[in-house]
Amino acid sequence: MITDVQTSKGSSAITSDQWHIVHSRLVDAGAKRPYIRSIHSEYADGASCRKAARALRARLAAENPAVPAAERDEFYACRPRFKSLKRARTRRADA
Repeated sequence: MITDVQTSKGSSAITSDQWHIVHSRLVDAGAKRPYIRSIHSEYADGASCRKAARALRARLAAENPAVPAAERDEFYACRPRFKSLKRARTRRADA
């Protein structure tokens, strides 16, 4: 189940009780926290979650070849109950 939580420092975060893929999306390159994160999907085990995350990354790169790698959306696999910040300065700061 996907849940909104807070980190120990009081920042808004998201988590799931299963393995899950987090989508980190660039919304404003000039902002203090330009990336917004959301949970894309959930999986029962880590292997299938990592495989799906790699496939999503590859699909995104193929669909948008003109977008520089530094500005491309990112998908990554997270273990159960891993807290991911909802807004972040970088794509993978806490993963």
